[in-house]
Amino acid sequence: MAIKKINRTAITLAAGLVLSAAALFAQDDGTYRQYMLEGYTYDEIEEAEQAAAASADVDSKKAVMSSVSKVDWSKSTFTSDITLDTVKAGIPMPSGKAVSMNRVQMELPVLVKDPLLSLYADDTRTLGDLVLEGNLTLDALTRIIDGSKKTPPYFMNATNTLKTTNTLDLHQIGALLVKHRTPYVQDKPIERISSKAYTGIVIDARGLIPVQGEHVKSEVYPCLFPKIWNEDMDLIYERNMVLPDVAKSKGIVDYLPGQGSNKKTERAGNDPLWITARKVYGVNRCDPVISKEDYLRITTVPANLELLKQGKVVILLDSDKLVGNVTSPRKDIRYYLETGKLKQRIDKTDIPDVTPEEHDGGFVIRMENLRFIADLAELLPEEKHRVAEIAKELKTIIVGGKYTIRVNGHTADVNKPLGQQALSIERAEAIKNALVAEGIPENLFTCYGYGGTMPIADNSTASGRAQNRRVEIEITPQGTEIQRR
Repeated sequence: MAIKKINRTAITLAAGLVLSAAALFAQDDGTYRQYMLEGYTYDEIEEAEQAAAASADVDSKKAVMSSVSKVDWSKSTFTSDITLDTVKAGIPMPSGKAVSMNRVQMELPVLVKDPLLSLYADDTRTLGDLVLEGNLTLDALTRIIDGSKKTPPYFMNATNTLKTTNTLDLHQIGALLVKHRTPYVQDKPIERISSKAYTGIVIDARGLIPVQGEHVKSEVYPCLFPKIWNEDMDLIYERNMVLPDVAKSKGIVDYLPGQGSNKKTERAGNDPLWITARKVYGVNRCDPVISKEDYLRITTVPANLELLKQGKVVILLDSDKLVGNVTSPRKDIRYYLETGKLKQRIDKTDIPDVTPEEHDGGFVIRMENLRFIADLAELLPEEKHRVAEIAKELKTIIVGGKYTIRVNGHTADVNKPLGQQALSIERAEAIKNALVAEGIPENLFTCYGYGGTMPIADNSTASGRAQNRRVEIEITPQGTEIQRR
């Protein structure tokens, strides 16, 4: 995945959040003076203040608005409760009610942006990843947010706090990502099995199940566009197999918490094929894996292949995976100050093939052209100095315990998807182990392998494959459910 550099100043200018140094310290409660004692300059503090405001992470004492967002995958809705303190905002009541709603409407895209971008688009990407890749634009999301449903505003418990609820249809976002015009049909396998025509397909993916290609178990998580595989890793179902009008208006699956739902009957009909997921696949744990026998029950009968085209698929998940508040990384002033300094230090050390950059989910250090022993996850000895240098810099901000570290492994694509995924996980773990050996606590780490699914260069050239053989070390701040402006 190509990680695009985010220009913080451009973001804050666009948001109209530029503050003068004098104004910054005029409202100082002692926090900024503390940052100065830590060695940060006026300009650095000011830029961090602006970036935090653009990320809807204003200090609670200064915030006049807040938002808490919830997703309900069973209804395909993303709901945000917005509150505005009219006294702190300096808006007189009751005459200022219209002004208050205009303020909410103006600030809404910034308040809901980060939680919304944290939702899974598919088995490897969040919506934020798609924005960084250029497959989705913030302008398009803003238009959907602006046009979403809003409840009439009301004052909470006879206070000066005005509240409204905003509800967004996730199918509208999914429609932006459906690009095909004609669905393709799954090939009929040579092998056949006794089967019949069904009215739909229901996959029970509840509970802990094994992860394909890994020696762990996981629950299955919802996303906009799950895929379905069989145990031989033949792809059975994905968005491009569905009629585009259906995929845009209804999505490609319904998610439900269990049996007895009218929605299940509506989408899967009265006589669906019931399947139990054997495994789950994907970095985000979104893709059910079914048995070869169930795969043949679908593909043997032409009418069942038509079910895929019509999107007649339901996935059952545990209730707590379908509904809940959405957490996004907390990017406050300290986060921007610390990661800004970290980038400066890494740039000054001039470590070869290492790029530090701001990223939607956190701060990322990308290590390209990593050299391992052929087809193994063991670093060549001459590579270890790069890891040691990165560990030295990481320890300057990790000590406070406000961050976790996610190591993402990637390989070149040599048409061996399962082997590539396994190797990418092993290599991510090798980098983690090397960082732990340098003194970074092991409990801060998680490791993921993407195989060759997210290239940043052309796999047909040696130099492109070298770039794709990379590890990304993502420093993620603690999560927050509350956005503030």
